Amino acid sequence: MRFSKLTTASLFATSVYSSPVVPLEGDLVIKRQGPGSYYAITGATGGVYPRLEVRDLEKAGGEPWNLFLLAMTEFQAIDQHVIDSWYQIAGIHGMPWYAWDGVKGSGEIGYCPHAQFLFGTWHRPYLALFEQKLQKIAKSIASRFPTASRAKYEDAATKIRIPYWDWAKALPTDQPIVPLSMSNQKVSVTFPNGTTKQIDNPLYDYNFHPLDNKEINGTGCALFTGGGTPSGGLPQVCQNLDHTIRASQTESDHGALNQKLRSILPSQRTLLYNILSQYQTFTNVASAQNCDTSSSAGNIESLHNAIHNANFPGHMSPSGAAAFDPMFWMHHANVDRQLALHQAIFPGTYLNSCSASSPTYTIKVGDPLDASSPLTPFHKNVAGDFWTSNSVRDIRDMGYTYPELVNNPSNATIVASIKAQYSGPANVSVTSTKANRVSKVNGATTKKLYLVEIVLPIGGLDNGIGGSAPYNVLLFLGDVPTDAETWQNAESFVGLASTLGAPRLKADETTSYKIDLSLAIQKVVDSGAVGESVVVKYLKKNLHYRLGLGDFEIKEKVKGLKVSVISTDVEIAQSDDTFDRWVGGFKEHGSLKAES
Repeated sequence: MRFSKLTTASLFATSVYSSPVVPLEGDLVIKRQGPGSYYAITGATGGVYPRLEVRDLEKAGGEPWNLFLLAMTEFQAIDQHVIDSWYQIAGIHGMPWYAWDGVKGSGEIGYCPHAQFLFGTWHRPYLALFEQKLQKIAKSIASRFPTASRAKYEDAATKIRIPYWDWAKALPTDQPIVPLSMSNQKVSVTFPNGTTKQIDNPLYDYNFHPLDNKEINGTGCALFTGGGTPSGGLPQVCQNLDHTIRASQTESDHGALNQKLRSILPSQRTLLYNILSQYQTFTNVASAQNCDTSSSAGNIESLHNAIHNANFPGHMSPSGAAAFDPMFWMHHANVDRQLALHQAIFPGTYLNSCSASSPTYTIKVGDPLDASSPLTPFHKNVAGDFWTSNSVRDIRDMGYTYPELVNNPSNATIVASIKAQYSGPANVSVTSTKANRVSKVNGATTKKLYLVEIVLPIGGLDNGIGGSAPYNVLLFLGDVPTDAETWQNAESFVGLASTLGAPRLKADETTSYKIDLSLAIQKVVDSGAVGESVVVKYLKKNLHYRLGLGDFEIKEKVKGLKVSVISTDVEIAQSDDTFDRWVGGFKEHGSLKAES
């Protein structure tokens, strides 16, 4: 347990000049905003370098890993009043609900466009801002190392980028989904003066210094609803804790978090693979808003919601507090990677246009949006021009790429890479040969795919304070345990669909979430319990769903929620570098009745 979190952070900040790692003096003056003096977001400079998976960055070790930890530590220690401090940058996303870089709006909601057309592209300049500051700190630290090692650290500073956390990575069951580099409370680093010691791990949490309840408080977390059932992050978590936590009300419980993530990994991996492998418009892929009525396999925003909700009741679950947790940045770097992979596979599609279905600090419901809309509050230059979705379309323009996209590989190479990473079991890395073997089912060229489509109202659960709360729709094939704490560990649990909710988000907008039943059905077929000819009848009889969050059942009804069995035909790929193709649209086989 980490004792006296606030005291530790305060001491680090006040005694920092006697430490081998010190804040940048030039940044201790708060920027003033005005015409010609805006904060110019460029992203990291010095060339285009890949963001690496956090486990790979740690495994490589050496100067890059050590410098990353030192820079993250110093980043978190910067005075909270500084415009590019960790606190101020994280606050753009939600609390403390005030203007950043002079971009004014309305209070009690952040700039992030949740469940909205701009969700995917908005996070690109946001991540670039974080990355830009991280690199600036890293360069300062590198300059303090002695001559003998300085060149290596300066090279590492040039190449430093936010690592991404690939929660969908195939791992043996004895390895945690959340890497130890993110869950260990202490980490060993070497300082510029040559000393090596254990420090608080900057990937574990963020310490508010101080926690000011005028800015960070229970309004950023949803309240308890009727019957004592929590429907979002608990107010006391945001109100009382001077450090971020995960999957707990007091101290982070990574055991519980890993268990939750492991339970949803098979269905989440399959959904990710389906999203990346099936053609759909970028508009459909990049956000949960239904701007495009064309057929969809799923969207990246809804996929990412489940990772946030797995952290309930910690800071990552209520959207108003999520960005303070270091996990947020590595999670969203991975979200951006997923979008970049889709762009690389299907380069001919991008954002079209839509009307905003949910509000932000600067956007009102109904505002017209397209790829040229400003991504507020992110300025490209001191003159005040904003980044837009058009200007962030090519990630290389912001100084980064991803391992699968280095050297501009062919489409076939990218497809083979995705199949190798995500087409097989969640606990085994799939080789190219294995991926090919999995695709060819007994030499067949076609098959039937059964799914459950969950149409969930994004703002359908009232949080009691003028907005909506996060919730999950949990799907079971077989008996549902009576104890909600055991739901996700049940043999019958198939997967879930998630929405985050948000302050002031009460729109009737719905999103579609498709859970692939292939694995669940295969278990039944293999057991001899049912033949393929009666699959639909079996599914309609044995599929059940519940509403919940964390270890709690949500008793409230969500108006507009619909859970249906659907199917589609699939043309099976005959090589490693092509995907299966869904053909003929979706056939609906009936809806499931709500159960109490």
